[in-house]
Amino acid sequence: MQPATIAARSSLPVPAPGPRPPAATGRWLVFAVDGPGHALGSSTHAEVTTVRSGPDFLRSLAELDPRVVIVSAPPAGTPELLATVAERRRRAGLRAVFVNEPADVRARLRALELGFDDASPSSVSPEELSGRALLHVARGRSPDNPPRALPITADVDLDPLAHRVRRAGIDVHLRPKEYAILALLATNPGRVFSRAELIERLWGRAHHGDPRTIDVHLRWLRSKLEPDPARPAHLVTVRGAGYRLDPPEP
Repeated sequence: MQPATIAARSSLPVPAPGPRPPAATGRWLVFAVDGPGHALGSSTHAEVTTVRSGPDFLRSLAELDPRVVIVSAPPAGTPELLATVAERRRRAGLRAVFVNEPADVRARLRALELGFDDASPSSVSPEELSGRALLHVARGRSPDNPPRALPITADVDLDPLAHRVRRAGIDVHLRPKEYAILALLATNPGRVFSRAELIERLWGRAHHGDPRTIDVHLRWLRSKLEPDPARPAHLVTVRGAGYRLDPPEP
Protein backbone atom coordinates (compact mmCIF):
# COMPACT_ATOMS: atom_id res chain seq x y z
CA MET A 1 0.00 0.00 0.00
CA GLN A 2 1.32 3.42 -0.92
CA PRO A 3 1.73 5.82 2.02
CA ALA A 4 -0.55 8.82 2.15
CA THR A 5 0.91 12.15 1.14
CA ILE A 6 1.62 15.16 3.27
CA ALA A 7 0.52 18.67 2.32
CA ALA A 8 3.13 21.08 0.99
CA ARG A 9 1.51 24.43 1.62
CA SER A 10 2.89 26.89 4.16
CA SER A 11 1.79 25.00 7.27
CA LEU A 12 4.00 21.96 6.81
CA PRO A 13 7.09 21.34 4.67
CA VAL A 14 7.42 18.09 2.76
CA PRO A 15 10.47 15.90 2.54
CA ALA A 16 12.57 15.95 -0.61
CA PRO A 17 14.43 12.84 -1.78
CA GLY A 18 17.71 12.35 0.03
CA PRO A 19 19.59 10.10 2.45
CA ARG A 20 17.28 8.04 4.56
CA PRO A 21 17.32 8.53 8.35
CA PRO A 22 17.12 5.54 10.68
CA ALA A 23 14.01 3.46 10.25
CA ALA A 24 10.90 4.37 12.22
CA THR A 25 8.42 1.64 13.02
CA GLY A 26 4.71 2.15 13.24
CA ARG A 27 2.40 4.66 11.64
CA TRP A 28 2.81 8.41 11.45
CA LEU A 29 -0.31 10.56 11.61
CA VAL A 30 -0.15 14.01 10.03
CA PHE A 31 -2.78 16.75 10.39
CA ALA A 32 -2.08 19.31 7.68
CA VAL A 33 -3.74 21.64 5.21
CA ASP A 34 -4.77 20.47 1.75
CA GLY A 35 -2.46 20.89 -1.19
CA PRO A 36 0.07 19.06 -3.37
CA GLY A 37 2.35 16.74 -1.50
CA HIS A 38 5.13 14.15 -1.62
CA ALA A 39 5.37 10.82 0.12
CA LEU A 40 6.63 11.25 3.65
CA GLY A 41 7.02 7.55 4.18
CA SER A 42 9.99 7.33 1.82
CA SER A 43 12.14 9.39 4.17
CA THR A 44 10.88 7.98 7.47
CA HIS A 45 10.40 4.27 6.63
CA ALA A 46 6.98 4.65 8.20
CA GLU A 47 3.46 4.30 6.87
CA VAL A 48 1.97 7.79 6.86
CA THR A 49 -1.67 8.78 7.12
CA THR A 50 -2.55 12.40 6.39
CA VAL A 51 -5.86 13.94 7.44
CA ARG A 52 -7.16 17.42 6.72
CA SER A 53 -10.11 17.92 9.07
CA GLY A 54 -10.44 18.06 12.84
CA PRO A 55 -12.97 15.21 13.13
CA ASP A 56 -10.85 12.94 10.91
CA PHE A 57 -7.77 13.73 12.98
CA LEU A 58 -9.44 13.02 16.32
CA ARG A 59 -10.86 9.75 15.01
CA SER A 60 -7.52 8.68 13.52
CA LEU A 61 -5.66 9.61 16.69
CA ALA A 62 -7.90 7.26 18.65
CA GLU A 63 -8.11 4.42 16.13
CA LEU A 64 -4.73 4.19 14.35
CA ASP A 65 -2.41 4.01 17.38
CA PRO A 66 0.25 6.16 15.65
CA ARG A 67 3.88 6.25 16.77
CA VAL A 68 4.40 9.86 15.65
CA VAL A 69 1.83 12.65 15.34
CA ILE A 70 2.66 15.83 13.44
CA VAL A 71 0.12 18.59 14.04
CA SER A 72 0.15 21.68 11.85
CA ALA A 73 -1.52 24.96 12.83
CA PRO A 74 -3.45 25.85 10.81
CA PRO A 75 -5.62 23.81 10.42
CA ALA A 76 -5.22 22.48 13.96
CA GLY A 77 -6.94 24.39 16.74
CA THR A 78 -7.21 24.02 20.49
CA PRO A 79 -9.31 20.82 20.49
CA GLU A 80 -6.79 18.97 18.33
CA LEU A 81 -3.80 20.23 20.31
CA LEU A 82 -5.32 19.24 23.65
CA ALA A 83 -6.36 15.84 22.29
CA THR A 84 -2.81 15.23 21.08
CA VAL A 85 -1.33 16.15 24.44
CA ALA A 86 -3.80 13.92 26.28
CA GLU A 87 -2.97 10.99 24.00
CA ARG A 88 0.75 11.70 24.42
CA ARG A 89 0.37 11.43 28.17
CA ARG A 90 -1.69 8.26 27.88
CA ARG A 91 0.74 6.40 25.60
CA ALA A 92 4.41 6.61 26.55
CA GLY A 93 5.52 5.46 23.09
CA LEU A 94 3.83 8.28 21.20
CA ARG A 95 5.82 11.28 19.98
CA ALA A 96 4.08 14.56 19.13
CA VAL A 97 5.47 17.36 16.94
CA PHE A 98 3.87 20.79 16.50
CA VAL A 99 4.42 22.94 13.39
CA ASN A 100 3.18 26.49 12.83
CA GLU A 101 3.91 29.81 11.16
CA PRO A 102 7.51 30.98 11.76
CA ALA A 103 6.53 34.27 13.42
CA ASP A 104 4.36 32.65 16.10
CA VAL A 105 7.11 31.72 18.55
CA ARG A 106 4.77 31.99 21.54
CA ALA A 107 2.51 29.23 20.21
CA ARG A 108 5.48 26.88 19.79
CA LEU A 109 6.62 27.52 23.34
CA ARG A 110 3.09 26.88 24.56
CA ALA A 111 2.99 23.60 22.65
CA LEU A 112 6.18 22.48 24.38
CA GLU A 113 4.79 23.59 27.71
CA LEU A 114 1.60 21.61 27.12
CA GLY A 115 3.55 18.43 26.44
CA PHE A 116 4.57 18.23 22.78
CA ASP A 117 7.96 16.60 22.24
CA ASP A 118 9.04 19.16 19.65
CA ALA A 119 7.82 22.35 17.98
CA SER A 120 9.17 23.78 14.73
CA PRO A 121 8.35 26.64 12.38
CA SER A 122 6.93 25.63 9.01
CA SER A 123 10.11 27.01 7.41
CA VAL A 124 12.11 24.09 8.84
CA SER A 125 13.61 21.90 6.12
CA PRO A 126 11.80 18.62 5.44
CA GLU A 127 14.89 16.62 6.35
CA GLU A 128 15.20 18.36 9.71
CA LEU A 129 11.51 17.99 10.49
CA SER A 130 11.46 14.24 9.92
CA GLY A 131 14.91 13.83 11.45
CA ARG A 132 13.96 15.57 14.68
CA ALA A 133 10.87 13.40 15.01
CA LEU A 134 12.97 10.27 14.44
CA LEU A 135 15.42 11.38 17.12
CA HIS A 136 12.61 11.62 19.65
CA VAL A 137 11.46 8.14 18.67
CA ALA A 138 15.00 6.77 19.03
CA ARG A 139 15.58 8.41 22.40
CA GLY A 140 12.38 6.98 23.80
CA ARG A 141 11.72 10.11 25.81
CA SER A 142 9.18 9.57 28.56
CA PRO A 143 6.91 12.27 29.96
CA ASP A 144 8.68 13.07 33.22
CA ASN A 145 6.46 15.90 34.40
CA PRO A 146 2.89 16.71 33.49
CA PRO A 147 2.34 20.11 31.89
CA ARG A 148 1.53 22.74 34.43
CA ALA A 149 -1.87 24.36 34.65
CA LEU A 150 -2.31 27.54 32.65
CA PRO A 151 -3.03 30.65 34.74
CA ILE A 152 -6.17 32.62 33.93
CA THR A 153 -6.51 34.92 36.94
CA ALA A 154 -4.82 35.00 40.34
CA ASP A 155 -7.03 32.16 41.61
CA VAL A 156 -8.19 30.51 38.36
CA ASP A 157 -6.22 28.02 36.29
CA LEU A 158 -6.94 25.72 33.36
CA ASP A 159 -5.68 22.14 33.33
CA PRO A 160 -5.49 21.11 29.63
CA LEU A 161 -5.03 17.41 30.35
CA ALA A 162 -7.85 17.04 32.84
CA HIS A 163 -9.97 19.39 30.70
CA ARG A 164 -11.05 21.33 33.76
CA VAL A 165 -10.99 24.86 35.12
CA ARG A 166 -10.61 25.57 38.83
CA ARG A 167 -11.17 28.67 40.88
CA ALA A 168 -9.51 28.64 44.28
CA GLY A 169 -9.26 24.86 43.95
CA ILE A 170 -12.94 24.38 43.12
CA ASP A 171 -14.07 23.17 39.70
CA VAL A 172 -15.87 25.72 37.54
CA HIS A 173 -18.46 24.35 35.13
CA LEU A 174 -17.99 25.68 31.60
CA ARG A 175 -19.99 24.96 28.48
CA PRO A 176 -17.93 23.24 25.74
CA LYS A 177 -17.53 26.40 23.65
CA GLU A 178 -16.72 28.46 26.74
CA TYR A 179 -13.93 26.04 27.54
CA ALA A 180 -12.68 26.01 23.94
CA ILE A 181 -12.51 29.81 23.81
CA LEU A 182 -10.76 29.99 27.16
CA ALA A 183 -8.26 27.26 26.23
CA LEU A 184 -7.39 29.02 22.98
CA LEU A 185 -6.82 32.33 24.74
CA ALA A 186 -4.90 30.66 27.58
CA THR A 187 -2.48 28.91 25.22
CA ASN A 188 -1.86 32.20 23.43
CA PRO A 189 -1.67 34.78 26.25
CA GLY A 190 -1.45 38.37 25.10
CA ARG A 191 -2.48 37.54 21.54
CA VAL A 192 -5.60 39.25 20.20
CA PHE A 193 -8.16 37.06 18.43
CA SER A 194 -10.86 38.68 16.34
CA ARG A 195 -14.45 37.47 16.50
CA ALA A 196 -14.10 36.08 12.98
CA GLU A 197 -10.97 34.14 13.90
CA LEU A 198 -12.56 32.68 17.02
CA ILE A 199 -15.65 31.67 15.05
CA GLU A 200 -13.57 30.00 12.33
CA ARG A 201 -11.34 28.13 14.76
CA LEU A 202 -14.03 26.93 17.13
CA TRP A 203 -17.20 26.74 15.04
CA GLY A 204 -15.64 26.13 11.62
CA ARG A 205 -15.65 28.02 8.36
CA ALA A 206 -19.14 26.79 7.49
CA HIS A 207 -20.66 28.58 10.49
CA HIS A 208 -22.91 31.45 9.43
CA GLY A 209 -24.34 32.47 12.78
CA ASP A 210 -24.08 35.85 14.46
CA PRO A 211 -20.40 36.57 15.30
CA ARG A 212 -21.66 38.41 18.38
CA THR A 213 -22.10 34.98 19.95
CA ILE A 214 -18.43 35.39 20.91
CA ASP A 215 -19.39 38.44 22.99
CA VAL A 216 -22.02 36.39 24.79
CA HIS A 217 -19.59 33.58 25.58
CA LEU A 218 -16.98 36.05 26.85
CA ARG A 219 -19.61 37.64 29.07
CA TRP A 220 -20.43 34.22 30.54
CA LEU A 221 -16.73 33.47 31.08
CA ARG A 222 -16.16 36.77 32.85
CA SER A 223 -19.11 36.19 35.15
CA LYS A 224 -17.57 32.87 36.21
CA LEU A 225 -13.87 33.73 36.31
CA GLU A 226 -13.15 37.45 36.66
CA PRO A 227 -12.82 38.97 40.16
CA ASP A 228 -14.95 41.87 38.94
CA PRO A 229 -16.87 40.83 35.79
CA ALA A 230 -17.98 44.42 35.15
CA ARG A 231 -14.30 45.48 34.98
CA PRO A 232 -12.48 42.51 33.47
CA ALA A 233 -8.75 42.52 34.11
CA HIS A 234 -7.82 39.29 32.34
CA LEU A 235 -10.37 38.47 29.63
CA VAL A 236 -9.85 41.77 27.89
CA THR A 237 -11.70 43.42 25.02
CA VAL A 238 -9.40 45.14 22.53
CA ARG A 239 -11.62 47.75 20.94
CA GLY A 240 -11.98 47.25 17.20
CA ALA A 241 -9.77 44.14 17.22
CA GLY A 242 -11.12 41.35 19.40
CA TYR A 243 -10.23 39.63 22.66
CA ARG A 244 -7.12 38.51 24.49
CA LEU A 245 -6.15 36.91 27.79
CA ASP A 246 -3.85 38.83 30.13
CA PRO A 247 -2.83 36.26 32.76
CA PRO A 248 -1.60 37.40 36.18
CA GLU A 249 2.04 38.32 36.56
CA PRO A 250 4.20 35.38 37.74
